[in-house]
Amino acid sequence: MDNLSPTDLKILEILQQEGDISNVQLAERVFLSASSCLQRVRKLRAQGYISGVAAIVNLRKIAKHVFVHCRIRLSEQTAKQYANFEAAIQKIPEIIECSVISGEYDYLLKFAVRDMQNFSESLNMMLEMDIGIKNHSSIVEVKNVKRSLAMPLRTLLAISNK
Repeated sequence: MDNLSPTDLKILEILQQEGDISNVQLAERVFLSASSCLQRVRKLRAQGYISGVAAIVNLRKIAKHVFVHCRIRLSEQTAKQYANFEAAIQKIPEIIECSVISGEYDYLLKFAVRDMQNFSESLNMMLEMDIGIKNHSSIVEVKNVKRSLAMPLRTLLAISNK
């Protein structure tokens, strides 16, 4: 991991919160010329510090929905079984997150579905795909209290917020 300059870190922090900020505005906030700022952002992208930019859609304004977190235990804990499962879930649009976890289960999936009937249909489809699911346990998100895509960079780097 390369060392980020304080300016690079500030650029990343701002872009996490305001991905659509203009280069001129970003340059002003980090005290650089517009061309220097653009060069730094391009370098951060080229080095993989920035992997993409996306709009955060307010799903409540678009459609009724439910988020369901589902823990999955596979019948076999082999590299082949993991690869098979991971390839299969890439094709299921309702699964918006998938993490390998420790403990009793192998995976934690997050579903965005219309309702519990839609979740049940998605889960049944996965079971019928014969991708090695031994058992599962689901938790319905009743209310979201905090959701952020911004990573706590200064905390992770043990840098003071001064």
